[in-house]
Amino acid sequence: MIYGVTILHIIAVFASILFLAYLFRVSLVEAMPVFTCLLIFVLYALAMVGRLSWIDGIAAAAIVSFGIMLAVMRRERRKHFGKVCLDNVTQPSFLTAVFLLTVVVVCTSGKAVTWWDDINFWAADVKALYFLDGFAGKYANVASEFGDYPPAAQLMKWWFLHLNPREYQEGLAFAGYYALNLVFMLPLLRGLKGRNAAVMAGMAAALWFLPSIAEVYGYDGFCADLTMACIYGSFLYAVTDTGRETGIHFYDVRLALYLGILVLVKSIGFVWALFGLVFLLAYRGRGSRRPGLAVTAAVPVLTGGSWLAFCLLMRRVTKTTATAVKYMTTDEYGISGYTGEFAGAFLKAFVGSPLHKEKSPAIDLTPLGLYLCVCAIVVLFYRAGGKKSSAGHALLPRREGRIILWFTVVSGVLFYGIIFLAHITIFAMETQYLEPAGMISSIERYGAPFTVGTLLFLGGVWLERGGSLFQREDQREKMPVFLQKYGAYLCFILFVALTAGYRVGYHGLIGYRDTVEEKLAERADMIGQDEAQFLDAVRILGRDSGTRVCYIRRGDVPRWVNNSYTAYEASPVSVVYRSVNLDDAPADWMVQEIRATHAAYLYAEETDADAGAVFDGITADGAFRCGVLYQIADDEGRMKLTQVSQ
Repeated sequence: MIYGVTILHIIAVFASILFLAYLFRVSLVEAMPVFTCLLIFVLYALAMVGRLSWIDGIAAAAIVSFGIMLAVMRRERRKHFGKVCLDNVTQPSFLTAVFLLTVVVVCTSGKAVTWWDDINFWAADVKALYFLDGFAGKYANVASEFGDYPPAAQLMKWWFLHLNPREYQEGLAFAGYYALNLVFMLPLLRGLKGRNAAVMAGMAAALWFLPSIAEVYGYDGFCADLTMACIYGSFLYAVTDTGRETGIHFYDVRLALYLGILVLVKSIGFVWALFGLVFLLAYRGRGSRRPGLAVTAAVPVLTGGSWLAFCLLMRRVTKTTATAVKYMTTDEYGISGYTGEFAGAFLKAFVGSPLHKEKSPAIDLTPLGLYLCVCAIVVLFYRAGGKKSSAGHALLPRREGRIILWFTVVSGVLFYGIIFLAHITIFAMETQYLEPAGMISSIERYGAPFTVGTLLFLGGVWLERGGSLFQREDQREKMPVFLQKYGAYLCFILFVALTAGYRVGYHGLIGYRDTVEEKLAERADMIGQDEAQFLDAVRILGRDSGTRVCYIRRGDVPRWVNNSYTAYEASPVSVVYRSVNLDDAPADWMVQEIRATHAAYLYAEETDADAGAVFDGITADGAFRCGVLYQIADDEGRMKLTQVSQ
């Protein structure tokens, strides 16, 4: 069903990208990621003040402003503007982009949340955004152990969820996630000429399947590493885009926006932003414009810094961040005692384990094989650029080729080293990585910014410059016109076809429908009788204000998996868990434990233990009852529990 808000935002987006393309004198597929960055920044500011829904008014204002701009334009300029817009919307690149995005959004809008990391944070957090109309208040973020995870991808998912204002629809969050990833890949289409339907469809499919060469998690879950990969790869490609005339400071503006968003996707994004800045400095050399470089470096510092400041104010923290800080500032942790085993598992997975979980009908690359393949591609580009063709074109001039080759080699080694270092420090207790099967999953996921990002970057370079190899004057009479026109695109499509993971790509787009009901049933099974009773009790809190509940669990068996599923269902209510044996829990100790959670409410599940011995002294009215929600009042060091009326 299409709502008025959906139409409003579609018109606003279309008007905005038309204006940006005209202002910067670029194609619409290049304006779209720039617009997406600006949209996320606006949503980021609105979320800070809890007014995300104000984006409707901003969209309406954008449409009105566009209309006023057209009305006050001189006739000649308006005619020129109309001609430019007509040329832009009829370009094969834009038509292919619209086709790709429409198909992906429609096909994935029926997906359901099933991935463990989504249940733990990505889905629970965006669900809270949807109901709270912004970021949660102090001590009220729904995923207490993942509080400082950055929000850029979450905001884009929210924007798609907002297109259905009547109900929370998980599939729309997936549509937003895929649209965010793909929009940064669309600039690869900018040089597409002619309206050959087969080539356009092939390029659309190639962009969808490109990440499956090296990453699978992003096709079934909200994998932030894949989003970083798309932005990082698009940034590297944009750095090399120096040989044409564009509008006002487009080169610097685009780079700054990309890095500003990159650090807001995931905490580790600052590493890739640093790599990107190193590449920018090396590529531009001494001729770099210092003001532009300074702005490009300053924007991610400002955006990333603003998020860290917000997290400090709102007391949002992540257990991995806390662990990393302790590693760096104390001797509480040391290098894993399994370092040798981790090294063996890493080496075995890196050299011998295929990146595709299911055997591909074509080529299954290992991480080492893909790394060598990427380096070989750069060498081929470098060789092809060694001599200029008679037409004066060069694929990669020598200086550029050397820089890209060395940057690719070194950045790959460094980041694979970072992944290994993380396993023997922050992930030291994650023993599932001691097996090659677990390790390859980690390499595949966390290495995506290098693998997928570099493939996207090199794909852009090839599509931009590879056509010159098919248009050399000494070969024009021998080569069919079709190959002269589409040769570079056909090679790109062929490369993806030979190395992609077809099954995971198909399952992420269409095949998931065969198992969605089964997955939802499995998710429902994670909510037992105790959890269902708790969810029923907290329902009275509603969904329009963020708050935190301390859930006292029986200390008989660990139920951390059930805890995560329960927290997702309870979102936007924040839930923190304490497993306690109430038979021997000292009352003073229990009070301190509750106080440490910063919760506003308390719930203790049914137990055979005498809960009254622990809580009666702080219960306002009568004896304490399990299975009942209490409001916590903590005034001047004295805690009181008041039952919440059902």
